[in-house]
Amino acid sequence: MQSSATYHPHPTSLTSAKASASKALPSANLFLFLFLFLFFPSFLSAQSYFRYPLDSLPNLVSPFGGLRDNHFHSGIDLRTNGHEGLPVYAAADGVISRIKIQKGGYGKAIYIEHPNGYSTVYGHLQAYNGPVADWIHQYQYINQTFEFDKIFLKPFLKVKKGDTIGWSGNSGTSSGPHLHYEIRDTKTEKIKNPALFGLVPIDTLKPTIFKIHIYKFVAEGLLLKKQILVQPKTTLLRDSIWVLKDTLLVDPDTYGFGIETYDYIHNAKDEKGIYEYALKLNGTPTFKHTLNQFAFDESKYINAHIDYPWYRIEKTRIQKCFIDDGNMFSTYTTDVRKGRISFESMQSQTGELLFVVKDFNKNTYYLKCLYKIGAPKPDADRMAYLKSIEGKQMLLPGKSQLVQGNGIVIKLDPKSIYDTVYYELQTLFPQKDTYSKEYSFHTPNVPIQAAFDIAIEPSGFAPGLENKLVLAYSNGKSDFLRSAGGTFDKGWVRGKGANFGNYCVALDTTAPTIKPIRFKNPEKENDTARWDFEIKDNFTGISKFNAYLNENWILLDYDLKNQQITYYFDEMYTLVKQSIQQNQNEGNLQIFADLKIILEDAKGNILEKHFPMELR
Repeated sequence: MQSSATYHPHPTSLTSAKASASKALPSANLFLFLFLFLFFPSFLSAQSYFRYPLDSLPNLVSPFGGLRDNHFHSGIDLRTNGHEGLPVYAAADGVISRIKIQKGGYGKAIYIEHPNGYSTVYGHLQAYNGPVADWIHQYQYINQTFEFDKIFLKPFLKVKKGDTIGWSGNSGTSSGPHLHYEIRDTKTEKIKNPALFGLVPIDTLKPTIFKIHIYKFVAEGLLLKKQILVQPKTTLLRDSIWVLKDTLLVDPDTYGFGIETYDYIHNAKDEKGIYEYALKLNGTPTFKHTLNQFAFDESKYINAHIDYPWYRIEKTRIQKCFIDDGNMFSTYTTDVRKGRISFESMQSQTGELLFVVKDFNKNTYYLKCLYKIGAPKPDADRMAYLKSIEGKQMLLPGKSQLVQGNGIVIKLDPKSIYDTVYYELQTLFPQKDTYSKEYSFHTPNVPIQAAFDIAIEPSGFAPGLENKLVLAYSNGKSDFLRSAGGTFDKGWVRGKGANFGNYCVALDTTAPTIKPIRFKNPEKENDTARWDFEIKDNFTGISKFNAYLNENWILLDYDLKNQQITYYFDEMYTLVKQSIQQNQNEGNLQIFADLKIILEDAKGNILEKHFPMELR
């Protein structure tokens, strides 16, 4: 396929689609246009460059920058109402710059570079459309691979605004059918909030605050001093500002505040992430967090942005109204104290805090908290904390550091930790079916930013099984172990640690398993143009998978979250069938072929399974 090929499989633009619809329903569309023009002009302005990639008004499953495990959401998730196979359109003219297919992540994704300096990304697709689909299919067969990541350094296929580039789906680690959509700065790769380009849903609902957390600071982090539930019985509404009835009593000390806050877009029960929140002290801004853009390598700072220990235990995310130590996220505007409030230096003993939360449509929620500074007194919580770290070793952020024990060596990267850590490295009795001592390294309730090197000396394994050894991890609360990777090297099993917790060495000698997925309805099985298999691995995970039909390689689709591989009948099925027909007696109407599937896990354990398959 030539790189100069023009790709126009679906030339219908949003404008022409609206024109066609308006002919059928002129009054309804005129009303919609006037409504959008008067109340949401930013939505219409999006049509000046980027169009909405689906045939609907913007409907968000998840907004830009939503709070996720270990990352901020790097785009917007667009609702497809539980359906797959909806047409996905190019948001603007451009060229396809990258195609990535993986069993996890965005699954089937396509990247388009536009002449205005931005690129758009479309993830979790079910399938691709047109010449790009043909190119992908050929590339996968030539390279005998399902997964690949192809970046085009020269112009590849051109697209026009409104071209159908694929079909919405549920591929990768998607939790349900939807379209993941991003706008990136092409040069810097920073992710932009699509709302800045007019892709804003109709929204008249205000955000809200459910809870306030009040902290004091200690060397290793935070002391949670008080929680305030924000409820109708604890607040009064005065001039569009909610005011807490009770005055907050604070010590003459330095404090930080955090809030549990949500936005509502399409209904008052569907909690979404916040676009912007701020804190003012006696009318003076001290902190503001605004989600307009961020870089991919910043995303894990979410673990310093939220109260991470609280989230680990309570499963709700408290967003800090100050920049904590080690947090380099670029979305903040603060005073010189980075949002920390020093009540010990206040001239007046009383004052007010104002929390302001808003969405992109400027729906705004205000919450006022009056405070009073009390007399100095000993802090029992701080004294208990200081006693708890007595005798413990200390790790400092920003430094390479070595932690050693009997049979274990850990090397921390300068970016491994956000803040000072007082830790213990404990040696425990080995678990059953493990091949080293078990080591407890601090607590999983403290986050890790960059993975650290870890090496453990194994023992008790049979000679010749060195390449089957692997690091294993648990949270210390249960005996459940999961693979942490690693390889045997010079008498040690070496790998990376992504969390504080418990580590040991395990052995993986068990090959993956496979079984056909049978349809309960025989008619459906006869009509289907696909074969499905469930594949599982007990520990380190499936790393390679290949299938052959009468020794001819065939393309499998791997659905990681459902542990399923699928062969969709293609030209290889037809070729094998024709070859068999030419070499067998005409009287034999049934045609069978040998389907060989080979699975391999991360430790090289291999399963080869043969299935006699009837070709219909």
